[in-house]
Amino acid sequence: MNHDFLKIDQVGRWILVFIGCIQLGFSSSVNATITAGGLAVIGYDDYQGSFTVAALQPIAAGEVVYFTNNGWSTSRGMFNGADPAQGAGSESIIKLTTTAAMAKGTVFSTNASGVNYAWDKVSTITGTSNGIATFSNLSLNYNSDQIYAFQGSENNPLLNPTNFIYALHFGSADYPTFSDGVDEMSGGVPPGLSLGDNTASATSTSFHGDADGNHSVWGLNVDSPAIASMQSTGAHIDQWLRELSDVANWESGPPTVASLRVAPEPNRLMLIGLALITIVMRRQRRGYLS
Repeated sequence: MNHDFLKIDQVGRWILVFIGCIQLGFSSSVNATITAGGLAVIGYDDYQGSFTVAALQPIAAGEVVYFTNNGWSTSRGMFNGADPAQGAGSESIIKLTTTAAMAKGTVFSTNASGVNYAWDKVSTITGTSNGIATFSNLSLNYNSDQIYAFQGSENNPLLNPTNFIYALHFGSADYPTFSDGVDEMSGGVPPGLSLGDNTASATSTSFHGDADGNHSVWGLNVDSPAIASMQSTGAHIDQWLRELSDVANWESGPPTVASLRVAPEPNRLMLIGLALITIVMRRQRRGYLS
């Protein structure tokens, strides 16, 4: 029996397994749901009630994401104002649907629908007992408010959230950061998000207002050293989230970036496959030497 042939054949089988791991990894990345931090708010205008979002991961066609400024009540485990009879809660909710696959780095605004996405600002929210609540632009409170990105049931999504993606809090001296949602200016951090991993971000109290003191338009500053560097080299999602949470990288005015350069994350299955092949090759090498 040719033992050398058997050893080579065994390595070949491991290589086939590795290729299968890569294929599975690519497949899972394409079909994966939107993860925490997969979308992030990079600008807002509390007078117009508009905001800008960036995709920090590939977004599949047909995904539905809701954005609301109803504060999250941590003590009650629900959005403040969510009710079977009121689909918009005590504030407002807007719906985003991707009509085609969106590449990571795509930037889009509620001011206009694009080639790969459409905003719903007029439809009746289904599943409510009164049947009159509608999607709309967010009516952002200039003193303090939040923008939450989440997925949920088509019927009254505000009352039935299932996947939290991102949370931004812009505050004032009285509401400097996230807190239990009890009114139109307060809101907590929902399950699955955290300040620690920057999937929830709270601005400083100075990051608010303009000359008249009651109108805030803020956005990502693409000329800040950190953002310019990441745009030049391409950065991973965790780096983007970290820098988006740093107010030094924002400026007064809307964001002026068409896309972000988000680097691909290392594929976990690919790394496992490489590790397995390395182990097998080392064992085969020892066998040849013995």
